Amino acid sequence: MAKFNNIFMVALILASGVLALFAQETEESISPSTLIDDTAFPPEGAMPPETEHTKYLEECARKVQAECGKEIFLGMFESLPVTKKCCLQLVKMGKTCHDDLVNAIIYLPEFSPKASVALSKSVQIWDECVLVSEQISPAPSPSY
Repeated sequence: MAKFNNIFMVALILASGVLALFAQETEESISPSTLIDDTAFPPEGAMPPETEHTKYLEECARKVQAECGKEIFLGMFESLPVTKKCCLQLVKMGKTCHDDLVNAIIYLPEFSPKASVALSKSVQIWDECVLVSEQISPAPSPSY
């Protein structure tokens, strides 16, 4: 489990590093094939410089327990269920963080081939978790 957490965090950091590199590129256009070329990434074990976006993604990832991050990840890529406990953490983390983490992950070359399925599943997981959250603590009815 610790190994998965480390791999997940490295994937997250690499994704944010690539996104930061892409955002800084102003003079020349980057084609999608350049972005997923293995040579465009640092060698294994090398860490890209930490950016504000990297810090933001790390903060988002810390808002759910590691086991829940793993459940959500496997739900996106392996269609495994997400528990109520993890749904509550996901909803508490917020949709923006969820969407940004998903986008960072599917941007990585090892996950990009399944990007469309993972995106679709991430929306489905979010919607289901919102329903679970509302069932557990429903919004107060409006007073008149």
